[in-house]
Amino acid sequence: MKRLLLLLMVAILARPLSAQTLSGAEIVHQWNTCVINVIMEDGFGPPIAARIHAYSNLAGYQAGFRAEPGYVSMVGMLNTFTTCAEPRAGEVYDWRVAIVAAYQTACSKLLYRIVISDSLASVHFAALAKEVAPDVFARSKAFGVDVGKSINAYAKTDGYARTQGLPDYEWPKCDSCWIPTPPNFAKPLSPYCGRVRTIVLKNQDEFPVPPSIPFSAKKGSAFYNAAMETYNISKTLTAEQREIANFWNDNPVLTSYHGHFIFNSRQISPGGHWMNIAERVLRDKNASMVRCMEVYSMTAFALFDGFTACWAEKYRGNLIRPVTYINKYYDKSWEPLLQTPPFPEHASGHSTITAAAAAVLTAQFGDVAFVDSTEVPFGWAPRSFPSFKAAAAEASISRLYGGIHYRRGCEAGSEHGAMIGKAVLERVRLRKQ
Repeated sequence: MKRLLLLLMVAILARPLSAQTLSGAEIVHQWNTCVINVIMEDGFGPPIAARIHAYSNLAGYQAGFRAEPGYVSMVGMLNTFTTCAEPRAGEVYDWRVAIVAAYQTACSKLLYRIVISDSLASVHFAALAKEVAPDVFARSKAFGVDVGKSINAYAKTDGYARTQGLPDYEWPKCDSCWIPTPPNFAKPLSPYCGRVRTIVLKNQDEFPVPPSIPFSAKKGSAFYNAAMETYNISKTLTAEQREIANFWNDNPVLTSYHGHFIFNSRQISPGGHWMNIAERVLRDKNASMVRCMEVYSMTAFALFDGFTACWAEKYRGNLIRPVTYINKYYDKSWEPLLQTPPFPEHASGHSTITAAAAAVLTAQFGDVAFVDSTEVPFGWAPRSFPSFKAAAAEASISRLYGGIHYRRGCEAGSEHGAMIGKAVLERVRLRKQ
Protein backbone atom coordinates (compact mmCIF):
# COMPACT_ATOMS: atom_id res chain seq x y z
CA MET A 1 0.00 0.00 0.00
CA LYS A 2 2.83 2.42 0.81
CA ARG A 3 4.30 1.72 -2.63
CA LEU A 4 0.99 2.52 -4.34
CA LEU A 5 0.61 5.73 -2.33
CA LEU A 6 4.12 6.79 -3.28
CA LEU A 7 3.63 6.04 -6.97
CA LEU A 8 0.30 7.83 -7.10
CA MET A 9 1.55 10.92 -5.32
CA VAL A 10 4.71 11.06 -7.45
CA ALA A 11 2.60 10.89 -10.61
CA ILE A 12 0.42 13.75 -9.42
CA LEU A 13 3.13 15.93 -7.97
CA ALA A 14 5.32 15.50 -11.04
CA ARG A 15 2.84 17.71 -12.87
CA PRO A 16 3.29 21.43 -12.16
CA LEU A 17 0.28 22.70 -10.22
CA SER A 18 -0.42 25.52 -12.63
CA ALA A 19 -3.92 26.87 -13.17
CA GLN A 20 -4.11 24.79 -16.31
CA THR A 21 -2.95 21.58 -14.61
CA LEU A 22 -5.32 21.97 -11.66
CA SER A 23 -8.31 22.81 -13.80
CA GLY A 24 -11.58 21.26 -12.79
CA ALA A 25 -11.22 18.68 -15.53
CA GLU A 26 -7.77 17.67 -14.29
CA ILE A 27 -9.12 17.28 -10.77
CA VAL A 28 -11.87 14.97 -12.02
CA HIS A 29 -9.41 12.90 -14.05
CA GLN A 30 -7.04 12.53 -11.12
CA TRP A 31 -9.82 11.39 -8.81
CA ASN A 32 -10.94 8.73 -11.24
CA THR A 33 -7.36 7.53 -11.65
CA CYS A 34 -7.01 7.44 -7.88
CA VAL A 35 -10.19 5.39 -7.48
CA ILE A 36 -9.08 2.90 -10.16
CA ASN A 37 -5.71 2.43 -8.45
CA VAL A 38 -7.10 2.06 -4.94
CA ILE A 39 -9.69 -0.45 -6.18
CA MET A 40 -6.80 -2.50 -7.55
CA GLU A 41 -4.90 -2.30 -4.26
CA ASP A 42 -8.01 -3.12 -2.23
CA GLY A 43 -8.72 -6.11 -4.47
CA PHE A 44 -12.42 -5.43 -5.00
CA GLY A 45 -14.28 -7.76 -7.35
CA PRO A 46 -15.82 -6.36 -10.56
CA PRO A 47 -19.39 -5.68 -9.30
CA ILE A 48 -18.16 -3.89 -6.18
CA ALA A 49 -15.60 -1.88 -8.18
CA ALA A 50 -18.35 -0.68 -10.52
CA ARG A 51 -20.45 0.38 -7.53
CA ILE A 52 -17.54 2.50 -6.27
CA HIS A 53 -17.12 4.20 -9.65
CA ALA A 54 -20.84 4.99 -9.75
CA TYR A 55 -21.22 6.58 -6.32
CA SER A 56 -17.91 8.44 -6.32
CA ASN A 57 -18.71 10.10 -9.63
CA LEU A 58 -22.28 10.82 -8.58
CA ALA A 59 -20.82 12.71 -5.62
CA GLY A 60 -18.46 14.69 -7.83
CA TYR A 61 -21.20 15.55 -10.31
CA GLN A 62 -23.71 16.68 -7.69
CA ALA A 63 -21.10 18.91 -6.10
CA GLY A 64 -19.99 20.60 -9.30
CA PHE A 65 -22.59 20.48 -12.08
CA ARG A 66 -23.61 24.10 -11.40
CA ALA A 67 -20.22 25.25 -12.69
CA GLU A 68 -21.51 25.11 -16.27
CA PRO A 69 -24.90 26.35 -17.50
CA GLY A 70 -27.35 23.82 -18.87
CA TYR A 71 -26.63 20.89 -16.56
CA VAL A 72 -29.19 19.58 -14.07
CA SER A 73 -29.21 17.65 -10.80
CA MET A 74 -29.68 13.87 -10.80
CA VAL A 75 -32.09 14.09 -7.86
CA GLY A 76 -35.27 12.32 -8.98
CA MET A 77 -33.48 10.81 -11.97
CA LEU A 78 -31.93 7.74 -10.31
CA ASN A 79 -33.61 4.96 -8.35
CA THR A 80 -34.79 6.31 -4.95
CA PHE A 81 -32.36 9.24 -5.20
CA THR A 82 -34.73 11.87 -3.80
CA THR A 83 -32.54 14.33 -1.94
CA CYS A 84 -29.06 15.82 -1.96
CA ALA A 85 -27.34 18.74 -0.26
CA GLU A 86 -27.85 22.11 -1.98
CA PRO A 87 -25.63 25.22 -1.98
CA ARG A 88 -26.92 28.32 -0.25
CA ALA A 89 -28.59 30.76 -2.60
CA GLY A 90 -26.69 33.96 -3.32
CA GLU A 91 -23.36 32.67 -2.02
CA VAL A 92 -20.16 32.33 -4.04
CA TYR A 93 -18.61 28.86 -4.44
CA ASP A 94 -15.53 27.45 -6.04
CA TRP A 95 -16.91 24.27 -7.56
CA ARG A 96 -13.48 22.67 -7.83
CA VAL A 97 -13.08 22.78 -4.06
CA ALA A 98 -16.58 21.35 -3.64
CA ILE A 99 -15.80 18.51 -6.04
CA VAL A 100 -12.63 17.53 -4.20
CA ALA A 101 -14.48 17.50 -0.87
CA ALA A 102 -17.34 15.46 -2.34
CA TYR A 103 -15.03 12.85 -3.87
CA GLN A 104 -13.02 12.58 -0.65
CA THR A 105 -16.10 12.21 1.53
CA ALA A 106 -17.72 9.61 -0.72
CA CYS A 107 -14.50 7.63 -1.04
CA SER A 108 -14.09 7.56 2.73
CA LYS A 109 -17.00 5.11 2.84
CA LEU A 110 -16.43 3.33 -0.48
CA LEU A 111 -12.72 2.43 -0.29
CA TYR A 112 -10.55 0.70 2.28
CA ARG A 113 -7.23 2.50 1.82
CA ILE A 114 -8.60 6.00 2.25
CA VAL A 115 -5.16 7.33 3.19
CA ILE A 116 -4.51 7.44 -0.56
CA SER A 117 -7.65 9.40 -1.44
CA ASP A 118 -7.10 11.64 1.59
CA SER A 119 -3.57 12.35 0.34
CA LEU A 120 -4.90 13.32 -3.09
CA ALA A 121 -7.45 15.62 -1.46
CA SER A 122 -4.68 17.28 0.55
CA VAL A 123 -2.68 17.95 -2.64
CA HIS A 124 -5.69 19.47 -4.35
CA PHE A 125 -6.83 21.52 -1.36
CA ALA A 126 -3.32 22.93 -0.85
CA ALA A 127 -3.13 24.07 -4.45
CA LEU A 128 -6.64 25.51 -4.58
CA ALA A 129 -6.21 27.37 -1.29
CA LYS A 130 -3.56 29.50 -2.97
CA GLU A 131 -6.05 30.92 -5.48
CA VAL A 132 -9.43 30.81 -3.70
CA ALA A 133 -10.49 33.33 -1.06
CA PRO A 134 -10.57 31.75 2.43
CA ASP A 135 -14.31 32.29 2.98
CA VAL A 136 -15.18 30.88 -0.45
CA PHE A 137 -12.82 27.94 0.10
CA ALA A 138 -14.36 27.08 3.49
CA ARG A 139 -17.93 27.41 2.18
CA SER A 140 -17.19 25.33 -0.92
CA LYS A 141 -15.45 22.61 1.06
CA ALA A 142 -18.31 22.38 3.53
CA PHE A 143 -20.81 22.09 0.69
CA GLY A 144 -18.78 19.34 -0.95
CA VAL A 145 -18.62 17.43 2.32
CA ASP A 146 -22.40 17.71 2.64
CA VAL A 147 -22.88 16.38 -0.89
CA GLY A 148 -20.54 13.49 -0.18
CA LYS A 149 -22.53 12.66 2.94
CA SER A 150 -25.74 12.76 0.91
CA ILE A 151 -24.30 10.26 -1.57
CA ASN A 152 -23.03 8.04 1.23
CA ALA A 153 -26.52 8.02 2.74
CA TYR A 154 -27.97 7.13 -0.67
CA ALA A 155 -25.42 4.35 -1.21
CA LYS A 156 -26.13 2.94 2.23
CA THR A 157 -29.72 2.14 1.20
CA ASP A 158 -28.84 -0.01 -1.83
CA GLY A 159 -28.56 -3.24 0.14
CA TYR A 160 -24.86 -3.82 -0.47
CA ALA A 161 -23.89 -3.79 3.22
CA ARG A 162 -26.55 -6.38 3.95
CA THR A 163 -25.12 -8.72 1.29
CA GLN A 164 -21.74 -8.63 3.04
CA GLY A 165 -23.22 -10.08 6.20
CA LEU A 166 -24.91 -13.06 4.57
CA PRO A 167 -23.59 -16.60 5.12
CA ASP A 168 -21.22 -18.23 2.63
CA TYR A 169 -22.95 -19.06 -0.61
CA GLU A 170 -23.65 -22.75 -1.07
CA TRP A 171 -23.84 -23.50 -4.76
CA PRO A 172 -26.38 -26.06 -5.94
CA LYS A 173 -25.23 -29.54 -6.88
CA CYS A 174 -26.25 -30.85 -10.29
CA ASP A 175 -24.67 -31.94 -13.59
CA SER A 176 -25.14 -28.50 -15.15
CA CYS A 177 -24.16 -26.52 -12.05
CA TRP A 178 -21.11 -24.38 -11.56
CA ILE A 179 -18.48 -25.61 -9.14
CA PRO A 180 -15.18 -23.97 -8.11
CA THR A 181 -12.66 -24.10 -10.93
CA PRO A 182 -8.92 -24.70 -11.22
CA PRO A 183 -6.24 -23.69 -10.54
CA ASN A 184 -7.14 -22.32 -7.09
CA PHE A 185 -10.77 -23.52 -6.72
CA ALA A 186 -11.79 -20.26 -5.06
CA LYS A 187 -15.10 -19.64 -3.37
CA PRO A 188 -17.74 -17.94 -5.54
CA LEU A 189 -17.05 -14.21 -5.92
CA SER A 190 -19.69 -11.68 -4.83
CA PRO A 191 -22.58 -14.18 -4.96
CA TYR A 192 -25.10 -11.73 -3.54
CA CYS A 193 -24.20 -8.62 -5.56
CA GLY A 194 -27.06 -9.33 -7.93
CA ARG A 195 -29.39 -8.35 -5.08
CA VAL A 196 -28.06 -4.80 -4.78
CA ARG A 197 -30.38 -2.02 -5.91
CA THR A 198 -29.73 -0.88 -9.45
CA ILE A 199 -29.05 2.80 -9.99
CA VAL A 200 -30.82 3.36 -13.33
CA LEU A 201 -32.61 0.14 -14.25
CA LYS A 202 -35.97 -0.46 -12.57
CA ASN A 203 -34.58 -3.68 -11.17
CA GLN A 204 -32.00 -6.35 -11.98
CA ASP A 205 -34.42 -8.30 -14.15
CA GLU A 206 -35.82 -5.43 -16.23
CA PHE A 207 -34.10 -6.78 -19.34
CA PRO A 208 -34.05 -10.59 -19.40
CA VAL A 209 -30.71 -12.13 -20.27
CA PRO A 210 -30.89 -14.17 -23.51
CA PRO A 211 -30.89 -17.81 -22.39
CA SER A 212 -27.98 -20.18 -22.53
CA ILE A 213 -27.95 -23.29 -24.69
CA PRO A 214 -29.83 -26.06 -22.80
CA PHE A 215 -27.38 -28.21 -20.89
CA SER A 216 -26.58 -31.67 -22.14
CA ALA A 217 -23.71 -34.07 -21.56
CA LYS A 218 -24.61 -36.02 -24.69
CA LYS A 219 -21.96 -36.09 -27.37
CA GLY A 220 -23.10 -34.13 -30.42
CA SER A 221 -25.65 -32.05 -28.51
CA ALA A 222 -25.67 -28.27 -28.95
CA PHE A 223 -24.14 -27.75 -25.50
CA TYR A 224 -21.45 -30.38 -26.06
CA ASN A 225 -20.58 -28.75 -29.37
CA ALA A 226 -20.40 -25.32 -27.73
CA ALA A 227 -17.89 -26.64 -25.22
CA MET A 228 -15.93 -28.32 -27.98
CA GLU A 229 -15.75 -25.02 -29.84
CA THR A 230 -14.13 -23.39 -26.81
CA TYR A 231 -11.76 -26.35 -26.54
CA ASN A 232 -10.84 -26.42 -30.24
CA ILE A 233 -10.25 -22.68 -30.42
CA SER A 234 -7.88 -22.93 -27.46
CA LYS A 235 -5.82 -25.47 -29.39
CA THR A 236 -5.38 -23.26 -32.47
CA LEU A 237 -5.02 -19.76 -31.04
CA THR A 238 -3.06 -17.31 -33.15
CA ALA A 239 -0.61 -14.88 -31.59
CA GLU A 240 -3.17 -12.11 -32.15
CA GLN A 241 -5.93 -14.05 -30.41
CA ARG A 242 -3.67 -14.73 -27.44
CA GLU A 243 -2.83 -11.05 -27.22
CA ILE A 244 -6.52 -10.13 -27.36
CA ALA A 245 -7.36 -12.57 -24.58
CA ASN A 246 -4.59 -11.26 -22.33
CA PHE A 247 -5.26 -7.61 -23.12
CA TRP A 248 -8.85 -7.89 -21.88
CA ASN A 249 -8.14 -10.33 -19.04
CA ASP A 250 -8.67 -7.70 -16.30
CA ASN A 251 -8.59 -10.32 -13.56
CA PRO A 252 -8.46 -8.18 -10.39
CA VAL A 253 -6.55 -10.83 -8.42
CA LEU A 254 -4.38 -13.02 -10.66
CA THR A 255 -2.93 -16.11 -8.98
CA SER A 256 0.49 -17.30 -10.19
CA TYR A 257 2.03 -20.68 -9.47
CA HIS A 258 5.75 -21.48 -9.52
CA GLY A 259 6.23 -24.94 -8.08
CA HIS A 260 5.05 -24.75 -4.47
CA PHE A 261 5.27 -20.96 -4.49
CA ILE A 262 1.92 -19.18 -4.97
CA PHE A 263 1.39 -15.44 -5.14
CA ASN A 264 -1.32 -13.01 -6.20
CA SER A 265 -0.89 -9.91 -8.34
CA ARG A 266 -3.31 -7.05 -8.91
CA GLN A 267 -4.75 -6.02 -12.26
CA ILE A 268 -7.25 -3.36 -13.27
CA SER A 269 -10.91 -4.36 -12.98
CA PRO A 270 -13.07 -4.66 -16.13
CA GLY A 271 -14.97 -1.54 -15.12
CA GLY A 272 -11.76 0.34 -14.41
CA HIS A 273 -10.57 -0.54 -17.90
CA TRP A 274 -13.59 1.21 -19.42
CA MET A 275 -13.34 4.18 -17.07
CA ASN A 276 -9.76 4.48 -18.29
CA ILE A 277 -10.95 4.41 -21.91
CA ALA A 278 -13.40 7.20 -21.07
CA GLU A 279 -10.54 9.24 -19.60
CA ARG A 280 -8.41 8.77 -22.70
CA VAL A 281 -11.11 10.13 -25.01
CA LEU A 282 -12.09 12.95 -22.64
CA ARG A 283 -8.47 14.09 -22.53
CA ASP A 284 -8.19 13.85 -26.31
CA LYS A 285 -11.29 16.04 -26.59
CA ASN A 286 -10.03 18.47 -23.92
CA ALA A 287 -13.42 18.11 -22.25
CA SER A 288 -14.55 20.54 -19.57
CA MET A 289 -14.94 19.68 -15.90
CA VAL A 290 -18.69 19.04 -15.91
CA ARG A 291 -18.54 17.30 -19.27
CA CYS A 292 -15.99 14.91 -17.77
CA MET A 293 -18.22 14.19 -14.80
CA GLU A 294 -21.18 13.66 -17.11
CA VAL A 295 -19.35 11.01 -19.13
CA TYR A 296 -17.69 9.34 -16.15
CA SER A 297 -21.00 9.14 -14.28
CA MET A 298 -23.03 7.71 -17.15
CA THR A 299 -20.31 5.19 -17.99
CA ALA A 300 -20.10 4.15 -14.35
CA PHE A 301 -23.88 3.74 -14.12
CA ALA A 302 -23.83 1.45 -17.16
CA LEU A 303 -21.06 -0.60 -15.55
CA PHE A 304 -22.79 -0.78 -12.16
CA ASP A 305 -26.18 -1.85 -13.49
CA GLY A 306 -24.53 -4.11 -16.05
CA PHE A 307 -22.67 -6.06 -13.39
CA THR A 308 -25.63 -6.11 -11.00
CA ALA A 309 -28.03 -7.48 -13.61
CA CYS A 310 -25.44 -9.92 -14.95
CA TRP A 311 -24.59 -11.23 -11.48
CA ALA A 312 -28.27 -11.77 -10.69
CA GLU A 313 -28.51 -14.03 -13.74
CA LYS A 314 -25.19 -15.78 -13.12
CA TYR A 315 -26.23 -16.99 -9.69
CA ARG A 316 -29.77 -17.73 -10.76
CA GLY A 317 -28.62 -20.03 -13.57
CA ASN A 318 -25.42 -21.35 -11.92
CA LEU A 319 -24.21 -22.72 -15.24
CA ILE A 320 -21.10 -24.87 -15.49
CA ARG A 321 -17.90 -23.30 -16.85
CA PRO A 322 -16.08 -24.71 -19.91
CA VAL A 323 -13.08 -25.96 -17.91
CA THR A 324 -15.29 -28.08 -15.66
CA TYR A 325 -17.34 -29.48 -18.54
CA ILE A 326 -14.36 -30.23 -20.76
CA ASN A 327 -12.35 -31.81 -17.94
CA LYS A 328 -15.30 -34.04 -17.04
CA TYR A 329 -16.57 -35.07 -20.46
CA TYR A 330 -13.68 -34.69 -22.90
CA ASP A 331 -10.16 -33.93 -21.73
CA LYS A 332 -9.37 -34.10 -18.01
CA SER A 333 -6.00 -32.39 -18.45
CA TRP A 334 -7.18 -29.37 -20.50
CA GLU A 335 -6.47 -25.88 -19.19
CA PRO A 336 -7.79 -22.62 -20.64
CA LEU A 337 -5.40 -19.81 -21.59
CA LEU A 338 -6.82 -17.57 -18.85
CA GLN A 339 -7.70 -18.44 -15.29
CA THR A 340 -11.44 -19.00 -15.04
CA PRO A 341 -12.96 -16.38 -12.69
CA PRO A 342 -14.71 -17.82 -9.61
CA PHE A 343 -18.37 -17.43 -10.54
CA PRO A 344 -20.91 -19.10 -12.86
CA GLU A 345 -20.83 -18.98 -16.64
CA HIS A 346 -23.91 -17.32 -18.07
CA ALA A 347 -23.72 -14.65 -19.19
CA SER A 348 -20.29 -13.14 -19.74
CA GLY A 349 -19.78 -10.20 -17.40
CA HIS A 350 -17.12 -8.69 -19.68
CA SER A 351 -19.47 -8.86 -22.64
CA THR A 352 -22.30 -7.29 -20.66
CA ILE A 353 -20.49 -4.31 -19.24
CA THR A 354 -18.38 -3.58 -22.32
CA ALA A 355 -21.49 -3.44 -24.51
CA ALA A 356 -23.20 -1.18 -21.97
CA ALA A 357 -20.22 1.16 -21.65
CA ALA A 358 -19.67 1.22 -25.42
CA ALA A 359 -23.30 2.22 -25.97
CA VAL A 360 -22.91 5.17 -23.59
CA LEU A 361 -19.58 6.33 -25.00
CA THR A 362 -20.76 5.99 -28.60
CA ALA A 363 -23.76 8.20 -27.84
CA GLN A 364 -21.47 10.74 -26.18
CA PHE A 365 -18.71 10.87 -28.80
CA GLY A 366 -19.80 8.98 -31.90
CA ASP A 367 -17.71 6.36 -33.66
CA VAL A 368 -14.34 7.82 -32.80
CA ALA A 369 -11.07 5.96 -33.17
CA PHE A 370 -8.90 5.71 -30.08
CA VAL A 371 -5.82 4.01 -28.69
CA ASP A 372 -6.24 2.01 -25.50
CA SER A 373 -3.06 1.87 -23.43
CA THR A 374 -4.74 0.63 -20.25
CA GLU A 375 -2.76 -2.61 -20.15
CA VAL A 376 0.71 -1.14 -20.67
CA PRO A 377 1.50 -1.27 -16.91
CA PHE A 378 0.67 -4.98 -16.99
CA GLY A 379 2.97 -5.77 -19.88
CA TRP A 380 0.65 -5.55 -22.91
CA ALA A 381 1.08 -3.17 -25.82
CA PRO A 382 -1.56 -0.52 -26.63
CA ARG A 383 -4.32 -1.53 -29.00
CA SER A 384 -6.07 0.71 -31.53
CA PHE A 385 -9.81 0.61 -32.22
CA PRO A 386 -11.98 2.32 -34.84
CA SER A 387 -14.86 2.68 -32.37
CA PHE A 388 -16.06 1.85 -28.87
CA LYS A 389 -18.31 -0.87 -30.21
CA ALA A 390 -15.36 -2.49 -31.98
CA ALA A 391 -13.47 -2.51 -28.68
CA ALA A 392 -16.48 -4.02 -26.91
CA ALA A 393 -16.79 -6.73 -29.55
CA GLU A 394 -13.11 -7.60 -29.12
CA ALA A 395 -13.46 -7.65 -25.33
CA SER A 396 -16.40 -10.01 -25.66
CA ILE A 397 -14.73 -12.50 -28.01
CA SER A 398 -11.61 -12.38 -25.84
CA ARG A 399 -13.43 -14.51 -23.28
CA LEU A 400 -13.90 -17.25 -25.86
CA TYR A 401 -10.24 -17.01 -26.87
CA GLY A 402 -9.29 -17.19 -23.20
CA GLY A 403 -11.22 -20.43 -22.83
CA ILE A 404 -13.38 -19.17 -19.97
CA HIS A 405 -16.73 -18.79 -21.75
CA TYR A 406 -18.84 -20.47 -24.38
CA ARG A 407 -19.66 -18.33 -27.41
CA ARG A 408 -23.30 -18.15 -26.35
CA GLY A 409 -22.36 -16.58 -23.03
CA CYS A 410 -20.44 -13.86 -24.86
CA GLU A 411 -23.25 -13.17 -27.32
CA ALA A 412 -25.94 -13.11 -24.63
CA GLY A 413 -23.89 -10.73 -22.50
CA SER A 414 -23.38 -8.36 -25.43
CA GLU A 415 -27.10 -8.31 -26.21
CA HIS A 416 -27.98 -7.73 -22.57
CA GLY A 417 -25.39 -5.00 -22.10
CA ALA A 418 -26.57 -3.09 -25.17
CA MET A 419 -30.06 -2.93 -23.67
CA ILE A 420 -28.67 -1.65 -20.36
CA GLY A 421 -26.57 1.02 -22.06
CA LYS A 422 -29.61 2.17 -24.04
CA ALA A 423 -31.65 2.50 -20.85
CA VAL A 424 -28.94 4.60 -19.19
CA LEU A 425 -28.91 6.94 -22.18
CA GLU A 426 -32.69 7.29 -22.20
CA ARG A 427 -33.09 7.89 -18.48
CA VAL A 428 -30.01 9.86 -17.44
CA ARG A 429 -30.26 13.16 -19.26
CA LEU A 430 -28.02 15.65 -17.52
CA ARG A 431 -28.62 18.68 -19.72
CA LYS A 432 -31.71 20.86 -19.82
CA GLN A 433 -33.96 19.70 -22.61
